[in-house]
Amino acid sequence: MAPRDLETDIVIVGAGPTGSAAAWRLAAAGAGVVVVDKGSVFDPSTLDRNAPDWELRRAGILSSNPNIRNGPYDDPVDDSESDIKPMFASGTGGTSTHWSAHVPRFRPEDFRVRTLDGVGSDWPISYEDLAPYYGLAEERWGTAFIPGDPSAAPRQGLALPLPTIGANGRRFARVFDRLGWHWWPVDLVVGRNAGKPGVEHCTHIGPCDLGCPSRLRSSAEHAFLNAARERGARVLTATRVTHIETDASGLASALVCRDGDGAFRIRARHVALAGNASATARLLLLSQNGRAPKGLANSSGLVGRGLMLHPYARIDALFDEALGSWVSGEKAGLVSFEFLQTKPERGFVRGVKLQLVSGPAPVATAEGSVTGKHLPWGKDHHAAFEAHFDRIAGFTVCAEDLADDSNRIELSDNVMDRDGLPAAKWIYKVPPDARRALDFGLDRAEEVLRAAGGRAFFRTHLRDQAGFHIMGTARMGNDPETSVVDAFGRTHDVPNLWVLDASVFVTASVANPTLTAQALALRAADRLLQERNAGRRLPAKPTRWASQQQ
Repeated sequence: MAPRDLETDIVIVGAGPTGSAAAWRLAAAGAGVVVVDKGSVFDPSTLDRNAPDWELRRAGILSSNPNIRNGPYDDPVDDSESDIKPMFASGTGGTSTHWSAHVPRFRPEDFRVRTLDGVGSDWPISYEDLAPYYGLAEERWGTAFIPGDPSAAPRQGLALPLPTIGANGRRFARVFDRLGWHWWPVDLVVGRNAGKPGVEHCTHIGPCDLGCPSRLRSSAEHAFLNAARERGARVLTATRVTHIETDASGLASALVCRDGDGAFRIRARHVALAGNASATARLLLLSQNGRAPKGLANSSGLVGRGLMLHPYARIDALFDEALGSWVSGEKAGLVSFEFLQTKPERGFVRGVKLQLVSGPAPVATAEGSVTGKHLPWGKDHHAAFEAHFDRIAGFTVCAEDLADDSNRIELSDNVMDRDGLPAAKWIYKVPPDARRALDFGLDRAEEVLRAAGGRAFFRTHLRDQAGFHIMGTARMGNDPETSVVDAFGRTHDVPNLWVLDASVFVTASVANPTLTAQALALRAADRLLQERNAGRRLPAKPTRWASQQQ
């Protein structure tokens, strides 16, 4: 064993929401855990949302798109053949360091799409299998929600108080009520210590949005990873994993890593992948060897296939009066699942989610980001600004895209990372049914905006900078020929290699995927612990590294 090599029970690739949750669960049970992340420890001061150049930095070095941000820890993504571009963070906490902190559960019917609608595939598990893990994750996060949502399954647990939906939310809630359509406040992470003395609180310097520094209290690092560290987990940052080694029997034996000091290995009895559905697929494909020429755990040929990205559109409206979105005080969002389920007369399967969003920030307002027209400069600027700022509101329309094997992640032939390895290449076209669903949703959202007093409407038929929800590239199933992992996230081909992120999703729902991915990761962690405690320590400690690499 080389001097810098490490050895542990379980090594987890990725310190985002799923990797952090699994690390917490495993370390709390006494397992030896090492977490590896290519990014650094997140420094919330880098956001500096109070600074006057906030919006300009958000479009550059603070962009959610790693290709635009191009930071020292970002891997490039070849998105030349994708309708939707990648949007995710690198570092401890993952994208939860600058997210909107919405953590809805999937609905029970989301796991039975084939049975209910004759499309896609059913999951090999049910909502009931995940329900206790949903509750566990919600409690650990510190989740605020309003019980009783008629579109969701009943759930146990005490909800933290939810911030108000504000005057703007109430305006639209009244319209939904008049139309007889479902609406409900979002499930929002407010933090386990929210409201306690000495804990950073929301200063509300703008509507809840990506990149808010107050989200520090609701990052996965704060909620899960720090507790895992306290229980003995070791977290390696600024560490890239180049591939996974296997031993003579085909079991995963080590991660080959690189940091600022060079290459080293992490030897482990179990390897768990928890980056995201792009990074996980890429690493499996990069780990091809003589035994697995198409990539590790890829005898089915499905690694990278079935990419789902939640395509979404947006419609905004201009109002005659100020809406109150920028009034001081933290606010919860509002969503409608009225059009969640398939209705044959609509001409598409599955459904859409409508979510109320506030209007643009000051610079974006001046630049006409919604209207497409710059406000005039000079003596007329302030009057024009007052006529637009806080007078725009809209809805995002998120469609459920079913897994299509032509939508996929491959290794790029043209884009390489700093180690000279192929970048992930996204190949994604919005499915026709999802396109029809988006158009339907835009029409319904316009009905709401018009009834609320909107007088001019602006449609964005597809948001391309929207690759936040990356799912489905190592799908779950009971049949090794039609899936990559089993019902617990263990790869069919390599019994000690696990996938803990949204790669395993069979279908996408229209709900944000983080909480469901975490519930799956926690369930997988419990399964792994059961086997560990029962003495099934796979694999045995490997020896003679060089000769065992396949």
